[in-house]
Amino acid sequence: MKTQNIVCLIVFLLSLCARGRTPLTDVLDKLQTSWNQTKSYTAQFQQTIYSKKLHTKEVTSGTIFVSKPGKIRWEIPSQKTVQILNGTRLTQIKENRRRKSVVVDVYKDVSKSVDLKTLAFLAGTALFKETYQSVLGGEDTEKIELKFTSKTTPDERYLAEIDKKSYFLRALTTETADSKVRIEFSNTELNTVVDPSLFEYKPKPKDIVHENP
Repeated sequence: MKTQNIVCLIVFLLSLCARGRTPLTDVLDKLQTSWNQTKSYTAQFQQTIYSKKLHTKEVTSGTIFVSKPGKIRWEIPSQKTVQILNGTRLTQIKENRRRKSVVVDVYKDVSKSVDLKTLAFLAGTALFKETYQSVLGGEDTEKIELKFTSKTTPDERYLAEIDKKSYFLRALTTETADSKVRIEFSNTELNTVVDPSLFEYKPKPKDIVHENP
């Protein structure tokens, strides 16, 4: 009899938890609406890269500017580095304080050597229901977790933390056999006026420029 009572209590508690969760369809609909309405955004970010092979952790932070589709600018003050992705063209500007020079690496088509799926996710026009298999993860008063798996590329997986007020990204985690990358966003401003010149860089005469394929 006691066992039966305990089982009933567990079932009751689970039902309460289930009723408190936001339905998956509602989450996806609100996320899609927010994503469609956002043409640009800026935020502070912290990126943590865990290397599974080397057992190391690298943390960088700075500011991200995004203009959809396909334009991202990362400013990383601690490394004196700016990275600009415009389509598949990547420009990296790094200040060399020791030599009092600026080194500019230009990759005309970075997609040949780098997987751009995560960057495309951040700066793209994704159709979440059509593109991904989605599963609800944890939920609290501030955020909801969504696990995305590409319907066409099962190895493409994301764990997205969605803000419950704006239904915009709070964090994005990707994982491969070699590494795990988590990007957390804060002080996000949606549909801010982003100067188009932020996504272009014209080398100065004293810059050291490396043109890559």
